[in-house]
Amino acid sequence: MIRYVRPEAVRQVADDPVARRTHELATLHRLGADLARTLDVGEVLERALTSLIEMGWYECGEAYELRDGKPETAAVGSCPYDELGLCPAREALQRLTAQLDDIREPRRAGDWWLIPIERRALLALKGRTLADDVSDGFLRSSVELIASALRRAALHARLAEKERQRARLLGALLNAQEEERGRISRDLHDQIGQSLTGILLGLDAAIEAPDRRDLARLKELTSATLGDVRRIALDLRPSVLDELGLEAALRRFARDVHERHGLQAQVAVHLPRLSRQVETVLYRVAQEAITNVVRHAQASQVSVVATAADRQVQLVVEDDGCGFDLSAMAPADQIGIAGMQERLELLGGSLGIETGPGRGTIVHARLPRRAG
Repeated sequence: MIRYVRPEAVRQVADDPVARRTHELATLHRLGADLARTLDVGEVLERALTSLIEMGWYECGEAYELRDGKPETAAVGSCPYDELGLCPAREALQRLTAQLDDIREPRRAGDWWLIPIERRALLALKGRTLADDVSDGFLRSSVELIASALRRAALHARLAEKERQRARLLGALLNAQEEERGRISRDLHDQIGQSLTGILLGLDAAIEAPDRRDLARLKELTSATLGDVRRIALDLRPSVLDELGLEAALRRFARDVHERHGLQAQVAVHLPRLSRQVETVLYRVAQEAITNVVRHAQASQVSVVATAADRQVQLVVEDDGCGFDLSAMAPADQIGIAGMQERLELLGGSLGIETGPGRGTIVHARLPRRAG
């Protein structure tokens, strides 16, 4: 494969239309092969510069990655200066690249070719003999090859970030699981265990000397202990969800929240029975959202509305609390949100959150409809 074209060869290619076309095809072949070997955005742009320069089309160049509409240098090709600021052409180049809104198609500007790559990047290449008569087809094909490589790199970056998020979420869920087990263990030991011990000691005393008042107190303690056991079981998985469905389970949870924390919770469910998976996910999302309201929102009311439309099920949890800045959340505070999102995405759904300081929070959960 040709790696570099000597000046005399460049002149020969420029003077021969057939040789020029052959050289265009050779360049596209090399460009495609070079770009196929990387999934990094910076390397894609660097390899694009290298291929076009070494194949003799341009003398030197600079590749910019567009971030928030502003160009940031991602790669430099064949620059003779150790410091970019020493290049006498750089000031003019920076003025040209600053006008990004005007650069929609490849164009010539003095000694430079400015080649936008969708809205992802920009190549600025200093012309050479071959570039004086570059064909539109060659430019379009080059741009498409680079754009495809950038799309692959961006997709790979998103997938890699998603995997990192999943790894963080898995670690957080495992920690949360262990904390939950620890809480249940403490509840069983401190509440249930102590209550049962008190009942046992009271029964021993009653056997020796029965007393109606003592027996009445033992009955009350037994009833309270049974309530604690039911509460723990409900937190783990409400049996009413399996027996009566999502609406009954949400109403039961809302009533318990009101009794424990004083939060007014309204529930409106307009759904048929759905699959066990879907109902479980919707319940857990509502449970997490309401728990977050109790912990953080300083709210007086929360509403839960579940509806179905066409092939989609939607759950909306809205509170009148203090709201928060979603973008400023610390990673440790995002575990609950990440857990809701993960549950929904596993079933092809999505999570949306509308909030802001001082204006409450709305949680939207959407899932494909699957009847039970």
